Amino acid sequence: MILRSFRHAAWPVLLMMVCQVAAAMQVDSPSPPFDASQAAAGRLVYARACGVCHGTSLQGGAAVALSGSAFARTWGDGRHQAADFFAEIARQMPKNAPGTLSQSDNLALTAFILGSNGYPAGLAPLTSAALTGTLPMPPQAQAATAPAAPAGPPVSFPQPPPTVLPASGNAPQDAQLLRVADADWLTFNRTLAGDRYSPLAQINTGNAQRLQVKCIAQLGEMGSFETSPIVLDGQMFVTTAHKVLALDAATCAVRWSYVYVPVDPEHLPGNRGVALYDGRVFRGTTDGHLIALDAASGKLLWDARVADGGLGYEITGAPIAFDGKVFTGDAGADTGIRGRIYAFDARSGTLVWAFNIVPREGDAAAATWSGKTDKAGGATWSSMAIDPERHLLFVPTGNPAPDFNDANRGGDNLYTDSVVALDLASGKLSWYVQQVPHDMHDWDTAAAPALFTHDGRSVMAVASKNGLLYQYDRDTHETLSQTPFTTRSNVDALPTEAGVHVCPGALGQYNGAAYSPLSGRLFVATADRCNVLTRAEPHYVPGGVYFGGMFRTDPPALQSGWIKAFDAISGHEVWSVHRKDPLLAAVTPTAGGLLLTGDMGGSFLALDARDGRVLYEFSTGGPVAAGISVYAVAGREYIAVPSGSSSRDAASATAAATLIVFSVQ
Repeated sequence: MILRSFRHAAWPVLLMMVCQVAAAMQVDSPSPPFDASQAAAGRLVYARACGVCHGTSLQGGAAVALSGSAFARTWGDGRHQAADFFAEIARQMPKNAPGTLSQSDNLALTAFILGSNGYPAGLAPLTSAALTGTLPMPPQAQAATAPAAPAGPPVSFPQPPPTVLPASGNAPQDAQLLRVADADWLTFNRTLAGDRYSPLAQINTGNAQRLQVKCIAQLGEMGSFETSPIVLDGQMFVTTAHKVLALDAATCAVRWSYVYVPVDPEHLPGNRGVALYDGRVFRGTTDGHLIALDAASGKLLWDARVADGGLGYEITGAPIAFDGKVFTGDAGADTGIRGRIYAFDARSGTLVWAFNIVPREGDAAAATWSGKTDKAGGATWSSMAIDPERHLLFVPTGNPAPDFNDANRGGDNLYTDSVVALDLASGKLSWYVQQVPHDMHDWDTAAAPALFTHDGRSVMAVASKNGLLYQYDRDTHETLSQTPFTTRSNVDALPTEAGVHVCPGALGQYNGAAYSPLSGRLFVATADRCNVLTRAEPHYVPGGVYFGGMFRTDPPALQSGWIKAFDAISGHEVWSVHRKDPLLAAVTPTAGGLLLTGDMGGSFLALDARDGRVLYEFSTGGPVAAGISVYAVAGREYIAVPSGSSSRDAASATAAATLIVFSVQ
């Protein structure tokens, strides 16, 4: 996955220590000089190139905040170099067009951001030669700094919750997850198997044209909105980057809401949803925590610090829970993390086991890497699937790091860009398949696989960002087929200093395949867009982008999308529908013969699953990049569509998170 911003650790006690030290450094490490006129010019550049994502007042939105405590935690810690801050702006911004601003514009932007954080203006404009030394604590933050606590031993991860409270309920239990009621949607992909199929048929090919909006919930946050609504007994749970909300699934009325305030630096504000289990709602956070809330009230039950947000770790994927445990994994491969998969006790939040996606010393997979693996990537971004009969957890994994420069990572780089099957109880590896050995294109296996049985054969379907749909036999582990589902060109070309044009690009497949037992078909929706990839010397800054190059996405006029159907075993393409806008949303087949999805142009679509014919289309007002859930309340079927995702993947970053619920008369 492609990320954007640098971060550094700020656990509350350590933050106070750092603030005090930084304040003491103010005399020895003054802020870079700039003048008021340069900062004023930077304000105009910011409004034109940055404000739509970072907020008109640097308060954050589709991208992280660039002022206040967020800036202080990230940059003003007395340890980050001023030159690194400038380089982040100059090399990685603006969104989807990095490196396109002039040197003078980038210097003016730097001056504006520094001035907005209370750094004093001087008499001369900022120059690149003046970007020396570290950035001290912003003056505005110094005023709020508390006395520092004595230094303690190095922090180890994960950290168990300091307090644990009991839940007021106990649903759902394993039995409910093993046999999901037709009316419910209990995991990111509805069932443990992750096929996204709904057995409801009240809304069908005969009446889909009569769909109407029944209720709307404005969730009050801008940014990435990629949740898949969870529904149990008429109560719905959705997430934004920082919120969890419980809604009446028939009326959209808010029953409770919880706002998570990061205590560590954030890297990429985003979240794909919750796990619901044993009366608890679990979600990951943008600063690397896993939290448990009471499903009935939203009260915080425990907070486990899984990894160091200051080093770029986060948890964006929707956890999955079963067998007394909740499973999650690190995200942040493009900041040089060292990815792992975790199982935590669902009631206490204590670590049960961890599996290394990127090897540690002594791991067998270390033989597939050259050089060090301490910053080698290997994230998990979305959700996971579970085979309860085989007692296995199936986890998709992301790219190695640096993304576009392999000078220090020869070999296949296991277990990146793979699906690993782990024992639920111990976390030990059972088997794996790697979709992209030695990835040089950022072609993560970003989405959970779909597990299903077809004609007596146990199958796993995997849609990779490399544009191929893979089908594997889960008994023999053989590859049954691999079929292109989007444009693939120049796929063997490697990034160069001059740049190479490759399809698919580094921004690609974020949701996986869905399976319909009604038709025996697999369905995939995709974003058809290419990149120019360049290679450069990697420069590591803790929590910073660690690409070893950069990418440039084709202009919107050259981007589009596909919705395709395939035979479940042979992979033969049955039909395809081309859309003018990319599709990042998941696809949802139903027993009513429908296929539900949405595109980045804002359209919610209900298609005839037999031939791809569009039966109903509704303009939601914002990009649809999430999972569409189908459920029933009091015998009536509903369709929940999350709209308004605004991030680097959206043509516009001005939409707000909105949930729209549909039904028929």
